[in-house]
Amino acid sequence: MQRIKDLREIHGMSQQRLAAELNVTQAMVSKYELGVSEPDVNMIKRIAEYFGVSSDYLLELSDDKTAVSVSGLSQEEKDVLFGFKRLDKIQKAKLQAYLQGLLQE
Repeated sequence: MQRIKDLREIHGMSQQRLAAELNVTQAMVSKYELGVSEPDVNMIKRIAEYFGVSSDYLLELSDDKTAVSVSGLSQEEKDVLFGFKRLDKIQKAKLQAYLQGLLQE
C-alpha cells in the first residue's frame, strides 16, 4: 500500500518506528508497503487513526485524506450527508447555493 509508505515518509518515520507504534514487526510494515501482504480491517483502522486520515484514503478509494465521523449525528443528518455524496457535481453546486441562501435568511 503506497499510501502507508507515503504517510510514513511525510512524517519522517522509519519502518521500525511505525512498526513500534502499530505493535507489529518492521517486516510486516515492509510487506504492507510493498503490497506483499494486506493489512486487515482493524490494522487499516489503526493506521488511519494514527495518521489522521480516512480509511478510504489509505485504500486509495479517495484522494481526500479527511476522515469524517458520523457519530453523534441524528439519522436525518446522516441521510443528508450520504444523500449529498450520491449527487453529481451540478446537483451538489445547486444544493450548496440553496443552503447558503437559507443560511443567510
